[in-house]
Amino acid sequence: MSKSLSRRIQALSLLAAVALAPTALAEQAPMGRPYVFATVDDYTVRLDGYIEVTGVIQGEAAPRTVTFWVSPNIGAGVNFQAMSSRCDRMAMLTMAKPGAYLFTMSVEEQQNYYRQFVCKLTRLP
Repeated sequence: MSKSLSRRIQALSLLAAVALAPTALAEQAPMGRPYVFATVDDYTVRLDGYIEVTGVIQGEAAPRTVTFWVSPNIGAGVNFQAMSSRCDRMAMLTMAKPGAYLFTMSVEEQQNYYRQFVCKLTRLP
């Protein structure tokens, strides 16, 4: 086998591996369904009321991105950025110590048509 053919085969193999590498699946979180992340790779709070979490959900192997929509107008006297910053800390702790914590997040609709997001951090034994 010639040297140039061997290099082409190696290049094609590398290209195929990169193209087939697992990427994070994305989905919009339905209301009332909690997502339990065993690891968190990325956490984003957007000013338009979206929170995106990328990580491995408990019991799965591949990472996925879940988008939670919360109205930035949570209610009278409630600051969206202040509330989401509490979730930030929980997500960062899960990022810093993978396998030590579970990060749970969900969105629930309230009777006044606002959406409430819930974050929970659970330490594993």
